[in-house]
Amino acid sequence: MSINLRRIGVNTFVTETSRQQGKVVTRHLGSYKNPFVRFLYRKSQLTKTLARGLRNETAAIRQECRLIEQTMSLLESLAKHFFVFLRLADTRFHEPSSMSKPDSPGQATQPAATKPERERIDEALKVLPAKYAFGKLCRRADAGDPEAIRRLDELIEQAPEILESTADLIRFAKQAVLRGISRDSVVFTKAMMARLQGIEDKIKADHSEDPILGLMAEVVAISQLDAMRCAMLALNGQEKKTDADHIQKLADRSVRRFVGIQQTYQRLARQSKSRRAVSYSRKTK
Repeated sequence: MSINLRRIGVNTFVTETSRQQGKVVTRHLGSYKNPFVRFLYRKSQLTKTLARGLRNETAAIRQECRLIEQTMSLLESLAKHFFVFLRLADTRFHEPSSMSKPDSPGQATQPAATKPERERIDEALKVLPAKYAFGKLCRRADAGDPEAIRRLDELIEQAPEILESTADLIRFAKQAVLRGISRDSVVFTKAMMARLQGIEDKIKADHSEDPILGLMAEVVAISQLDAMRCAMLALNGQEKKTDADHIQKLADRSVRRFVGIQQTYQRLARQSKSRRAVSYSRKTK
């Protein structure tokens, strides 16, 4: 049903158009000069404006969720290869990385992060070997295989650039999730930044000097905040069932992603601690 204005000569009338039994029916409501008819028309226009605004807001939220989901999926894929960086750092990769430093807690106003090119991330995912393949490669290199040694040397050369892209992606994801959860509220943004920093500090407490695990801890913190963002969206409710189902699927997926990344991080932390203990025992002998 819609209420519209019609002009006949110098007079303005209000009509109501609706569909009844498959036919379009137009009903005359009266002159626009009639206060009650004018109220009906203005109420109809206000309802249309609010509905249009809601549709635009829903579309913007969908677009924002799509961007954050793509970014978090890339981070999740990279997180599965952090054991490569950790192993290289512990055994062979001793030069300091040129990757960007993590943001300090006091940086409430920082320049907007630029999302790394998707091609660079995809290339990094192709370069980084799977866990079993990397372990096999290390064993072959330890046995003196020239091809395996050459491949490890290539990984060592490429590691700083990949880590730099990873750090840029982490920074971009952090800002995107913070923007998605706090919208345009400066106060809420600062509060969420403090909350995120608190989560990161708590995770990093046992290994504050390890830059690789520090990056991974940031990924865990961002994924936890993203799960909170999706849960809040799901609680807000949506007019259409399709939108509500879409947001609920995002919320479920974000929780599964957070749990998976957290478990990966915990395994990496245990492995790093075990290797440091073995290294320390060898030095003391």
